[in-house]
Amino acid sequence: MSSFAKLALLGAALAAVYQLAPGDPAWVTELKEPPSGSFERMQFIGGDDTTILSGRLFLPPPPPNKEEEEGNAAPPPLIVMANGLGLTQDSNIGSFIQAFNNAGFAVVTFDYATFGYSGGWPRHQVKPERHVADLKALLRYLKRNASDLPIDIERVALWGTSMGGGHVLTVAADVATTTDDVLPIKAIVGNVPHVKSALESIVGTFLRDPATTLTGLVKVTGALVKWALAQVLTGKTTYIPLHGPPGSAAMMQNPGDDEGYGRLILKETRQSGWTNLASVGSVVPTLLYRPFNTVGRIQVPVLLVVAEKDFLCPAAAAVDAAANIKNARLFSMPDIGHFDVYDGNKLHTVLEETVAFLKEHL
Repeated sequence: MSSFAKLALLGAALAAVYQLAPGDPAWVTELKEPPSGSFERMQFIGGDDTTILSGRLFLPPPPPNKEEEEGNAAPPPLIVMANGLGLTQDSNIGSFIQAFNNAGFAVVTFDYATFGYSGGWPRHQVKPERHVADLKALLRYLKRNASDLPIDIERVALWGTSMGGGHVLTVAADVATTTDDVLPIKAIVGNVPHVKSALESIVGTFLRDPATTLTGLVKVTGALVKWALAQVLTGKTTYIPLHGPPGSAAMMQNPGDDEGYGRLILKETRQSGWTNLASVGSVVPTLLYRPFNTVGRIQVPVLLVVAEKDFLCPAAAAVDAAANIKNARLFSMPDIGHFDVYDGNKLHTVLEETVAFLKEHL
């Protein structure tokens, strides 16, 4: 076969992939104005030193003692919350915020760049290193503005869930070994945390159901080829679902992911412009992200809440992480999956354990 014929076949194959592979090239939602509510809105510059990010400060109820109300009360300790893959401040984490406030903690939440009410284009880029940089930027902002905020900057903990659980572990490790100008961290909570790479969890998924897993991998691989072609031909990104059923092209497609993730998406989440899409350029950085490489440097107490039937962020990875952290507590919940910790009776158990840990260390 001649070189020309080979090039023609390759071109035809790439054209077919571009037409048939998953990947939506459009994003029509414009960035909206953040809402008002029972919180103080804040804006700060993200980890790229350019993008404006959206955050919120939730204060605990005022103390019942009148003398304390008149100004003698000590400022509350602070919990900074980092969300999971593709989630926003308006996702279904309100029970955690309320529980922390009721326990006397102030809470700060924020949207990563390209998500929710934060700036950044193209939208919905899941880039773990950038998320970590955004979290550090928030901690620097809080430190610089501490005198204007009713919080105790000497008593700060990080709480992260799912991929955000990996982010808080990474930040804690970095803060322990650098002179980065961020708030001092007293404790860390990783709620069903992402610890080892998604590539490693895919191995377990493949062993459980090779045919369905292979189908999904083929679709995601096709989406990656289409994304690369779109970058060259148009300079634009393409999108696949954040969550979907097993065998789909979604970033999260373990059994239970589609239904469980869907329960975290509220009407308020969608009002921010959120939709079930992630830039295909997010796939490789997410697959390779491995906070486990850093956990040995962490110097502060850590609580790892794990679900023993978690396919998305396997419990075994968190167990290994706990063994490598100087002062780690592992709270393992049997017979439940990744998304079962966010609602029902299991949520109450998680909240009780988490609040007790935070009260102990703040």
